[in-house]
Amino acid sequence: MRFIILKYGIVFSLVIMSGVMLMDVSHRVQRAERDVRKVERHINREQENIRVLRAEWAYLNAPARLERLATQGLGLSVPDVDALISDLPSSAPDDLSATSPLYIETSLVSGGGAQ
Repeated sequence: MRFIILKYGIVFSLVIMSGVMLMDVSHRVQRAERDVRKVERHINREQENIRVLRAEWAYLNAPARLERLATQGLGLSVPDVDALISDLPSSAPDDLSATSPLYIETSLVSGGGAQ
């Protein structure tokens, strides 16, 4: 008789302990799921911030806007092609060595080569 009571007592204790452990695991899982949802919301907010910043960057760096700011705000203008061509030297100076970058560049442009 004592053996049966002891056996049922142990089984009852194991059932109670299993229930307590199951409740603990359940609460931990729910807490972890809440944390995951919180992190996912944070990630979504940050991704939205990145999209807004990219759109703002594209707007701020639009060529038409930058040109308008340069002409109106700084008084700059687009250089005239004729003015650029007239600023180029007609021929390379005699004192340039063959290894000089200016010599190489002018000789490549003029059709000669320093290769």
